[in-house]
Amino acid sequence: MSRDQLHRLVLDNGLRVLLAPNPVGASIGVAVHYNVGFRTEPQGRTGLAHLFEHLVFQGGRDAAPEGYLPQVQRAGGFGDARTRQDVTVYYAAAPASALEMLLALEADRMRAPCISERNLRTQTAVIDQEISLMVRNRPYGTFPWVLPRALHRRAENARDGYGETADLASFDIALCERFFADHYGPGNAVLTLTGAFDRGTAERVVRRHFESLPARPTVRTPDLHEPAPEQERRLTVADLHAGSPAVAVGYRMPDPVTERPDYLAHLVLAALLRQGGHALLRPGPTAAAQVSSLSVGCGLFGLPLDTVGPDLLTLFAVHGHERGAEQVLEALDGALEALARDEVAAGTLRATTARWAAGAMRELGDPGTRAQLLGLRETLFGEAELTHALPELIRHGVTGEQVSRAAGRLRSAHRAVVEFVPGAAVPRGTAREVAA
Repeated sequence: MSRDQLHRLVLDNGLRVLLAPNPVGASIGVAVHYNVGFRTEPQGRTGLAHLFEHLVFQGGRDAAPEGYLPQVQRAGGFGDARTRQDVTVYYAAAPASALEMLLALEADRMRAPCISERNLRTQTAVIDQEISLMVRNRPYGTFPWVLPRALHRRAENARDGYGETADLASFDIALCERFFADHYGPGNAVLTLTGAFDRGTAERVVRRHFESLPARPTVRTPDLHEPAPEQERRLTVADLHAGSPAVAVGYRMPDPVTERPDYLAHLVLAALLRQGGHALLRPGPTAAAQVSSLSVGCGLFGLPLDTVGPDLLTLFAVHGHERGAEQVLEALDGALEALARDEVAAGTLRATTARWAAGAMRELGDPGTRAQLLGLRETLFGEAELTHALPELIRHGVTGEQVSRAAGRLRSAHRAVVEFVPGAAVPRGTAREVAA
């Protein structure tokens, strides 16, 4: 697909606007990123950013009583929201004729979301059900959340996105209103519009709906960087729902701003490990550790460049052997040593980076996804252009030497290792969590 032409403007109230018109197709994507996530929510208020996402998604006061989503769906579109470490995003895609309606709905909830006691209790119950389904009652449900807890020492970096049950139960309307005032002002947001629209028309519609929103001071985002771990950290999870033992491994990724070439090389390294290019890491009954399932990824959610704070390269392997965890670690160390010692073959590197780039380009075909990714990189790095540049940076900018250096860096790094043991029994003398 052709690249979007990016145009930026900043309204008097501080709202940053990114317009990316593209004549291909007949649909548009809208995304609003707020610069707050579960890593930057207030101390003692874990889960508030995610809960607030649920509350705000219902729509602003003018959208009541019908709410936000039915109006979008009636126009032939869809919408959703996500909370990540550093941002919360609300996004939608719809036919181009819905431009004004989508922007009016977003301005409405930026002005004043519809937060009531009933809505608060309903969404708290919805999140509790989500935790039960996705974490408590799911095999290996504490992955990947358990890896940051094992690897990081700052409480903010070790949080999961759901929060503590006691914190969730304590939230009230006053706290939610304060959170909105602190974090949901125009000056703490980026509005991104992609797809089939006229730039001049879109700018006028944006100004009509957003320029009247009052500017508000926002809470400064804290610096949450921390030193790399100085020793390997291990944890054992007793998983009542797991049918087979498993092991998860987490490494600190290079900094995406100050160490970007190394960061990109780690993306390629993860792809090499994930595609089973090394026999010891290839799933199958003949593998040394009897690995039946293997995944390798970069980022807590598998999306590159989606946080400015400490992030992880992760490996998760389900195995069926008494010493399976140690054998997976031995195989992983062997693969990393081989890659650090012997530069990856040029043909293998070309094929791996081409597949990575093709997957990234396919994602950009949808205007809703494109709005999310452009707005994400604009919010975090001030570089929306990274979204279109990333496939080429991977395909033509990462060398075999850089991948070897990345493998050597991981081989010598201190990592987190989490073993998942089926049932409630955990070997004596090990750290213990119970996934029940």
